[in-house]
Amino acid sequence: MVALKKGVICYLRLDEDEAELAYDLAELGELLTNIDVETSETFVQQRAPDLNYLLGEGKILEVKERVDDGGIDAVVFNRELSPRQVKALEDLFDGVEVWDRTQVILEIFSRRALSREGKIQVRLARLSYLYPRLFGLGGVLSRLGGGIGTRGPGETKLEVLRRNTREQIHDLKKELAAVRANRAFLRRQREEEGIPTVSLVGYTNAGKSTLLNALAAGDQKVLAQDRLFATLDPVSRRVRLPSARYALLTDTVGFIKELPPKLKEAFGATLEELHAAHLLLHVIDLAGPYLEKQVGAVETLLAELGLEGKPLLKVYNKLDLYRGFLPEDGVAVSALTGANLDYLLACVEEALFPEYEAVLLVPFDRLGVVNRFRERLRVLGEEYLPEGVRLTVRGRPADLQNLKAKLGANK
Repeated sequence: MVALKKGVICYLRLDEDEAELAYDLAELGELLTNIDVETSETFVQQRAPDLNYLLGEGKILEVKERVDDGGIDAVVFNRELSPRQVKALEDLFDGVEVWDRTQVILEIFSRRALSREGKIQVRLARLSYLYPRLFGLGGVLSRLGGGIGTRGPGETKLEVLRRNTREQIHDLKKELAAVRANRAFLRRQREEEGIPTVSLVGYTNAGKSTLLNALAAGDQKVLAQDRLFATLDPVSRRVRLPSARYALLTDTVGFIKELPPKLKEAFGATLEELHAAHLLLHVIDLAGPYLEKQVGAVETLLAELGLEGKPLLKVYNKLDLYRGFLPEDGVAVSALTGANLDYLLACVEEALFPEYEAVLLVPFDRLGVVNRFRERLRVLGEEYLPEGVRLTVRGRPADLQNLKAKLGANK
């Protein structure tokens, strides 16, 4: 069992109300728990940000007194620290790590990344964030090689470290460009196959991976754990819809309030999958105490990513843990027990395959062409005529048009 380190939280309060303050503190405490840091005390101050210490000098001296008492491994701030603030705070808390919320999230991502792609993205985000903060001795340099409690190289190595870091960032960006090119190629292949794609989005720990496992065809399961950012690497599985057609369901990285910009940049290749999706399923923790705030955070991030106009279906998960009135703007399900999953699949199919019909006269020697489209189109009626089969079919306009082009006929 990993021994927990001790940390104190410094929270600069601007215009947050009491509910938002409680939410932010609870979330930051949970983030720290995910990197084995236990919060021993919290210092809150409402004021304009101080240029040197973020908090005011009087409050930061209170924190220093607590640190000087011993037993504290890290001082963690809720807002992103500038390079100047990092340097001033590390000098003040000599020998104790200084972290901000962004660095905590980066550390969690670093521990969760399993695939080569995920590791590249996280490494790039960490280096891009830490590069301007390379000042010399102290905790900032240690973040290049390890977590809280490790030490970095001395200041005499600073210039070498900065040069090496620049080179690593350049190389990682080249690797990510290759990743993006490969993803674009795979997307084109899927489009040619005509299988619609559905992407799961939602606040971290809303149950996206559990839902993917519950809906996916076959026995190949993905990691699903009750912890923040359990899944970083995008995973896709085929899902069988009620009409026996298939869709490709993709699980993506979980969202969080104020997702660090460097992470959004580094995970661009992954987030591009959302733009290519035909439908987004916004998975929401129905039983969570901060439902509205988490929904708002996801919607804000979707807008920042330019996805506000994308077709979206809200999926209220964890119905088995909820007691109360059900929301009317989505589908309530339990990925754990399977409740209402059949209805969810019907709603997904309706969103992917609007009710468009066409009547096609197919010569007998061209029926093989129709067979290749049967997974994507519903055949509503068949009439055998001397010149061929008159089919009434229903499906997406793109699929209908594609079939007509293959047949070389309009009817």
